[in-house]
Amino acid sequence: MKIGMKGALGCVGASVSIAAGAQAIDESMKPQPGKYNSDLTLIDADIPGLPKQMLGMIKKRMSRSTEICLTAEEVEEGYKQALARTQDGDCTYERFSASGGVIDAVMICDGPTGPMTMTMNGTGTTTQSDVTMNVEGDMGGGQGSMTMRVVQKRLGDC
Repeated sequence: MKIGMKGALGCVGASVSIAAGAQAIDESMKPQPGKYNSDLTLIDADIPGLPKQMLGMIKKRMSRSTEICLTAEEVEEGYKQALARTQDGDCTYERFSASGGVIDAVMICDGPTGPMTMTMNGTGTTTQSDVTMNVEGDMGGGQGSMTMRVVQKRLGDC
């Protein structure tokens, strides 16, 4: 299945391929349709060539809060689809589990500078999630990494 996605940081490339395989998905964790607030925070970054004094400016620029409306169709596949939606790129899950309130996933995305590995760990319910993402790969000037946190909370109906 291919889905066009917008990237949280634009660091990983334009559609997402959801891979099949041994992936636990707990139906009781499927997000409810509705309006959500999504807060993305860049926690840390190790980007080749980036002067340390610029990290604060980049954290401020990359971190943001948005509101999104999830339809019944969009939430049908639960957190698996919602996490994939945060990426731009040709991405495939290497591992995915959303069970017992815990989210654990690894996604590989082919971007303009090569493959990026995103490890996602966090918690989720039908109305909120809190996921930390660690991205590693070529950041355009060599191997680097970024750590981001995405917190989503349901506000009500769209």
